[in-house]
Amino acid sequence: MRYLTCNAESAIATCDPHSLKKKKKPKSPAQAQPVRHFAYSDILDATNNFSADTFLGKGSHGTVYKAAFHGGALVAAVKITKPKTSNEIEILSHLKKNPRLVNLIGFCNAQTQTNNINTNKLIVVEYMPNGSLHELLHSTKKPVRPPSWTARVRFAVQVAKAVRVLHSSEPPVIHRDIKSSNVLIDEKWNARLGDFGLAVSGHVADSRVPPAGTLGYLDPCYLAPGDLSSKSDVFSFGVLLLEIASGRHALDVRHSPPSVLDWAVPLVRRGEFKEICDPRIGAPPDMAAFRRMAVLAARCVRSTPERRPSMVEVLECLTAVRKCFRAPVMWKRIKRRVEIARGDLFHDWDRSEEVVRVVKLGSSSSSRRNGKVSSVSGVEYEGGHANPAVRSRSVGSGSGLVGFGFKNRKGKVRLKRSRSMGSPVPGLRW
Repeated sequence: MRYLTCNAESAIATCDPHSLKKKKKPKSPAQAQPVRHFAYSDILDATNNFSADTFLGKGSHGTVYKAAFHGGALVAAVKITKPKTSNEIEILSHLKKNPRLVNLIGFCNAQTQTNNINTNKLIVVEYMPNGSLHELLHSTKKPVRPPSWTARVRFAVQVAKAVRVLHSSEPPVIHRDIKSSNVLIDEKWNARLGDFGLAVSGHVADSRVPPAGTLGYLDPCYLAPGDLSSKSDVFSFGVLLLEIASGRHALDVRHSPPSVLDWAVPLVRRGEFKEICDPRIGAPPDMAAFRRMAVLAARCVRSTPERRPSMVEVLECLTAVRKCFRAPVMWKRIKRRVEIARGDLFHDWDRSEEVVRVVKLGSSSSSRRNGKVSSVSGVEYEGGHANPAVRSRSVGSGSGLVGFGFKNRKGKVRLKRSRSMGSPVPGLRW
């Protein structure tokens, strides 16, 4: 007989959880690559001399063109900034590359005139092929469908992560212009925060920087340079959150009141949360979670900055809301799979003259409690004989069973439903 021996000390060392350290993944080339300095001639070639075909848009802080460097090996966006927004390059160069930000690739300091465009400051940033969140929320084109609730909450969480990254950096960065048009959508349909033309870092915030921002998103408490703080970004994010939930512009003169803030906050106070929901997509899958999101937005736009939550708290709340919104999706997938299985079964069987009637039978209490898919325990056949290959499935949640009819080779098959049909998910139709 053989015996297995083990050294206790070596066993403890082997099983020590601290010794099982995961190897750090090497940094991707994009993160390890330093900020590049582009020659002006290369930018002219990449943008085809800033032609109209490469024009992407124009904002309050500059004009953006699409650029293809090295024969399309690197596709980026070139932003022609105004001379007064020269701090954008400095701020972006000190920020670590992050998947929630539109990161800096390089810059150009050429001082020339081309097509009456002052190219004094050129910034090369990552290219976002799917436009902005503003376009997704407010597009009037018929083929473009408004984002679903799941996508909206995902966008809100991703923007909250971006703002938290800025506020937690060293020194902290205050964006000062958080709005839907500055939230860009990348190739994987994820949201990224961009346009740092008004952003200031910690040491710049102490200087005499005049108040700036966009009407509708601008913090009313930000009236002087000394009033600037991270809570100004929290206010703007709260307005953006109301815009995402309602589908209304932050400021729209076609409505009364024109401000989404003045319209939505009283509804939150009265508890009329359904009135805030975007009517184009209907009520959210989890109304309790939506109430948490609406109350969070109202807290972000409080008149007293000290009473507003931090972005860490905002992100925690939105992450919990996102989990609640994603739960009903699982039941939709189950429904879709059952429908696919039912269609396949109908396709496999031919018509028959035999009639199969599913008899309502009692099921075990355990299967009803768990809401599991169970097979019918008894089937009554009408005809001369029974075909053991013909089966029926049911969803057990209550005393009734929902049966599916099939067809066999001899003819048509009919199904008689039970009087009571249960479903593990309220409102789920079969």
